[in-house]
Amino acid sequence: MENFRLTSTAFLAQLMSDPMLREKKLLKIVLSILEERSQDRNSIVHQMAVRGLGNIVDGAPVKVKKHKKFLLDILIKALNDTSSSEVIGESMKALAKVLKELKEKDIGSSFKDLTQQIQTYFDNEDDALRSMAFVLFGILAQLTKKKWKAYFAEQVRKSWVTLLLHLQDPSPKVSMVRPTVTYLLSQRNLPPNARGALLFLPVMEAQILPSVHCPPAESVPARLVHENAELLENLYRTTITYFSNSWEEIRAVAANLAGER
Repeated sequence: MENFRLTSTAFLAQLMSDPMLREKKLLKIVLSILEERSQDRNSIVHQMAVRGLGNIVDGAPVKVKKHKKFLLDILIKALNDTSSSEVIGESMKALAKVLKELKEKDIGSSFKDLTQQIQTYFDNEDDALRSMAFVLFGILAQLTKKKWKAYFAEQVRKSWVTLLLHLQDPSPKVSMVRPTVTYLLSQRNLPPNARGALLFLPVMEAQILPSVHCPPAESVPARLVHENAELLENLYRTTITYFSNSWEEIRAVAANLAGER
């Protein structure tokens, strides 16, 4: 029976990519089966079910909004499956596909849970999970327009040091989050009391990415340092938590940043 569940779920996951599913009016039936399989005790069956839900974007993109709550509930729940990194990774990939078909208002109250869950993977030891977490955070940033703008801005403010440190991530794929970091630290997504971060971004980038041409630390006026003392203190407190990080590259960058306090 377990082999049957695995084989049939893999088949249905692939079927979800086929427009025929919508034409034959089989979508509801298959979604119901995948929902059931997403709770399967076999992690591979669970993974295949999650993959199938993400494939709705390929087979029936016009139906994504209709089933948005159904999809988000299952996919966000899969982010909590700490017993299988494969299930979590599959859920992140599926969410990336689904979210691109939605708008801020479509996500509703799931926005907060989703944002918080994604942030828990910023420092995960799995390279693929860290990479996808940054990708998803960037997608959420682009979706944020009105209702969740203030909330998301606060999350960016809390995470900006972590985002900067991971520009020097030991995984090449993760360190390519530079476009996401730049976007997240833009004035559009920072609250007024955190926009001072932009004044210090060139200096911190000089410490993190030596090859980047930007002004030396001495070019930051003393007045700005004084006016943003609280910001710098936050930078220091967050940075020292990375002194014992398992990645040498991150520890080195953290030490450099703390030294600029």
